Amino acid sequence: MQEGIHTGANQEYLLLNELPAEAQRKVEWANKIRATGTLNRAARQQLIQEAAQDLNCHPRTIKRMMEAVERDGLIALSQTTRSDKGSSRYISEPWRRLVIALYRRNQKYSRRTNRFQIWLLIKAISTKLKAVQDLSDNQLRTLFDGIAQKLGSVDESHSSVLNRILKEIREEVASGKFSPPRSHVSVYNILDVYIEEQNLKARHPGQGLNKVIQTTEGNLAVTPSNKVIQIDHTRLDVLVVDQEGHEIGCPFLSVATDSYSGCIAGFYLGFRQPSSLEVALVLRHAILRKEYSSEYKLKEKWNVCGIPDYLLTDRAKEFKSEHLQQIAAHLGFTLRYRAYPEQGGIVESVFDKLNKEFNSRLPGYKGSNVAKRPKDAEKYASITIEELERQLVRHFVDHVNQHCYPGTAEKRCDRWESMHIEFPKVPEERELDICLLKQNKRPKVQKHGTISFEGELYKGDCLLEYVKKKVVVRYDPSNIIHLLVYTHEEDGQPGRFLGVVRARDLKEDKLSLKELKERKRRLSQAQRAIDISSILDERLDLNEFAEEKIKKTRKQRRSIEHELTGCSSGLANVVEFKRQEALNNSSEVAVDSSRIEAQNSQRKRFKPSDEAKMAIPNWNQHLQDYW
Repeated sequence: MQEGIHTGANQEYLLLNELPAEAQRKVEWANKIRATGTLNRAARQQLIQEAAQDLNCHPRTIKRMMEAVERDGLIALSQTTRSDKGSSRYISEPWRRLVIALYRRNQKYSRRTNRFQIWLLIKAISTKLKAVQDLSDNQLRTLFDGIAQKLGSVDESHSSVLNRILKEIREEVASGKFSPPRSHVSVYNILDVYIEEQNLKARHPGQGLNKVIQTTEGNLAVTPSNKVIQIDHTRLDVLVVDQEGHEIGCPFLSVATDSYSGCIAGFYLGFRQPSSLEVALVLRHAILRKEYSSEYKLKEKWNVCGIPDYLLTDRAKEFKSEHLQQIAAHLGFTLRYRAYPEQGGIVESVFDKLNKEFNSRLPGYKGSNVAKRPKDAEKYASITIEELERQLVRHFVDHVNQHCYPGTAEKRCDRWESMHIEFPKVPEERELDICLLKQNKRPKVQKHGTISFEGELYKGDCLLEYVKKKVVVRYDPSNIIHLLVYTHEEDGQPGRFLGVVRARDLKEDKLSLKELKERKRRLSQAQRAIDISSILDERLDLNEFAEEKIKKTRKQRRSIEHELTGCSSGLANVVEFKRQEALNNSSEVAVDSSRIEAQNSQRKRFKPSDEAKMAIPNWNQHLQDYW
C-alpha cells in the first residue's frame, strides 16, 4: 500500500517513514540546526560544519538545504528529479551562472553581444584553466586574478556577482572538478532558457479598491480623498519659445495627484531644475481653489483642493529639505516617503500617458528616445510657455480627471467628491505665501515707492511709507509681473504683508523669470554685436592724449626745478655748491642774491624734505637772545 495522501490538486504529502536513509540523515541534521535558532550563530555554524563532514558535502550545500527545508518543508529533501533535467548535466552550476553573468554584463554600457561571443569567452577561460595542472593555491589565485582582469571585475568588490562566481569556480578547480560547457550548443541552450524567462512579463494585478501604500514608516491607507497626495517631476520633451519666437528649451513639470481618486490636484510648469521650491509651488496650486478665465475653454470645473493629511514622495533630496518641513509644520500635514519606487505608480502613469496622449501631439516634440527622435523638432517649435500652460490645464481638467477610475464606473472627479462629507476647507492665499520663492537679497525701497528686482523696477503705493527701508520679496517664477512684499523678520518676529507691486516697464500681463532672463541675454548679445570700433578708438586716442600731456607737464616741471635748485642733469638729488671766486666781488654777489630773492618771491621755490639742522651749545642762552 502506498503511504501517501493525494488531494484534489494532486499534491503529495510525504511521511517520515517514506524518506530514504540518506534523506532521513538530512532531516536529523536539519532539526539539529534549526533547534539552535538564528541568534546563536556560533553553534549554528558549528553544526553546519559537522553536517557537511557527515554528509560529505560543502557547508554551502547545507545552508542551501536549510533554506529549502524552511521554504518547502520535507519535500525538499525527497526530491530526486533535477531542476536542470533535459539540459547538459556535466556543466556545473557556477559555470552556468558565469555564462549568464557574462551575457548580462556585455549588454550594459551601450554594448550588445551575441551568444557566439559569450561562447568564445567561456572557451578562452576554460582553455586557460585546462592548460595548467597541479597549481598551488597562490598560483591558482594569481591565475584567476588574471581572468578577473580580462573580464573587468578585478577592481570590483569580492561580493560582486562576477567575482563570487569566479571564486566558486576556483574552489571547484582546486578540488579537482572541472565542468565547463564543452560546446557552443551548451552555451546557446543556457542563454536561450535565460532569455525566454526574461521575456516573460507578468502584469501586477494591483491592490484592488482597498489600496495601501508602503512607506518607510509603515503601510498607509489612502481612503478617503485628500488623505494622501503624491508629488513627482518630469521634463517635458516639448521645445517652447518666447513671445518673439526664440527657442528657450524644454520645461519641467511637477504634478500633485490624489492617491484615492487618481485626480490631478495641481501642477507647476517651470524651467528650473526641480527642487524644494518647485515642490512648494505645486503644493500651493493643489491646495488653492482653481478658477480660470474663458480663454482656457474649460468644459468642466477643477474642484480638487484642500490641505492633504499626508504628502507622499520619493526619497530625493528636494523632498527632505528644511523648507518643505517648515511648510508641513505650518499647514499641518505629514511628510512620508515611498518604501519602493513602484508605490509611486499612480504619478508615473500620469507622466506616461501625458507623453503618449499630449506631448507627442504638439509641434516641437523631440521625444525622449534619441534614436527615434523626430527630425527638425527645433524647426517647428512654436508653442509659448503660456500656451502650453493653458493646454495642460484643459488636458488635466477635461481629459484626465474625467476618465473612470480603474475597476469602477465612476469618474475620477466624482470619486474625489464622493468621499467628502463636506467640502474641504481651503486656507487663505496669504497663508500659502510660505510656498512662494523668496529673494535672497532684501531690496531697499527707493523714492516714489520703487524696488529693484532682476534688473526691473517695481512700483506700489504700499511702499511709500517704507522709503529707505529694506523689505522681503516673494514671487512665483512662472509670473514675475507682480511681486508680494513683506517686512523683513526682526528678532524672530514674522514679516508683515505689505501689498503687491507691479513691474513698471513691463507691459505684459504674464511673464516668467526664464523669459525675462532670456530677453536680457539676447539684448546683451545684440549690443555686443554692434560695431563699436569708433568708441574704442576714441578711448585709446583720449588716453594717449592724456599721457602725452602728463609727460610734457612733468618734463617742464622737472626742468624748472633743476634751474631753481641747481640740480645736475644726471643726479636730481645732488646739489652743486659754487665756491665764491673772490672776496672783492661782494657787490656783484649782493646783486645776484637780490635778483634770486626776487625770483623766489615770484616762483615757489623747491623746499627740501629735510631742512638743515643747527647745533646750539646753550639752549637757554639762545632763547634769551632770540626770543
